[in-house]
Amino acid sequence: MVTPSQVAEMIQTGLPDAKVKVDDLTGGGDHYQARVVSSAFEGKSRVQQHQLVYGTLK
Repeated sequence: MVTPSQVAEMIQTGLPDAKVKVDDLTGGGDHYQARVVSSAFEGKSRVQQHQLVYGTLK
């Protein structure tokens, strides 16, 4: 099972300048919420921002 800190680390690796906070929404390790702030999002739509973040998790 992936932990919130591992998810944050994966995002941080893919978006090095990002500020990342990951919360486990259920306490069971199967639903996470990530708050990500990055200069890479400038000029991008919300969908493009999500695609950037999801791309770091593959």
